[in-house]
Amino acid sequence: MKHTRTRPAALAGSWYPGEAGVLAAEVKRFVATARQTEAPAGMPVVLLAPHAGYVYSGPVAGRGYGLLAGRTYDRVFVLAPPHRYPIARISFPDVDAYATPLGEVAVDRAVCERLGGCPAFDCQPAAHAQEHAEEIQLPFLQTVLAPVPPVVPLLVPRLSDAQRREAAAALGAWCDGRSLFVISTDLTHFGASYGYVPFRTDIPAKLRRLDMGALDAVLAWDARRLLDYGRDTGITMCGLEAAALVLSLPWPAKPRTALIEYARSGDRDNDFTFSVSYAALLACLDPEDAS
Repeated sequence: MKHTRTRPAALAGSWYPGEAGVLAAEVKRFVATARQTEAPAGMPVVLLAPHAGYVYSGPVAGRGYGLLAGRTYDRVFVLAPPHRYPIARISFPDVDAYATPLGEVAVDRAVCERLGGCPAFDCQPAAHAQEHAEEIQLPFLQTVLAPVPPVVPLLVPRLSDAQRREAAAALGAWCDGRSLFVISTDLTHFGASYGYVPFRTDIPAKLRRLDMGALDAVLAWDARRLLDYGRDTGITMCGLEAAALVLSLPWPAKPRTALIEYARSGDRDNDFTFSVSYAALLACLDPEDAS
């Protein structure tokens, strides 16, 4: 189906392959590494996944996305940080679909319009036009969820506590197990080019400790702990606010969580002069709670 207003793929041919067959084969190779024994029991409702170019973070993302294969959802919320355009409220796009080489993914306009009635949300089309953190997730969704449900792309800036509470209450209508929430985030961005060099010795081990502090807060499903950790350490986790918002939603029960995969770009060449960390983390609800 062709949609009236479609956001064209901005990353095809650079962040991921631009040819449909090559892209499909690459994503299938990534998701094939998933091991179902690593998934928590229950219905997956939240996936934390990285958003770098596939050569760096594709294997990590695939380990998480592969655990969603065969599941069905009414919609997928993709919550990501805004990298290119400053916003003061959570933004949703004005388009009807996002395009990738694998086809178009519809946007759930009804949900966007409903969220637009909440003061914590706004429509800022320019913020979405070139944003990689949303688009990078779509080929994975197109691969593991067939047919792919509509998406609700949300860019989450730094929020006040009041904004977070307001947004969480608005999103709570979809914490029923019929929607999937994807937290699109990388972890520590380390190095002078990122303006973040909190240590200069034993870098791999210290990076892991720093990253695990944030991941442990997510695994514990503790939004305040994550926010405090971000404030106290200055960790350059770009999607920390998106993660804190998802942890703040009124879930019917505390989900079971598991860290599926963790890696750093520095591991590829054993060069940690500059390094970005990536993780895949899954949260599941018991079937009786996911209804």
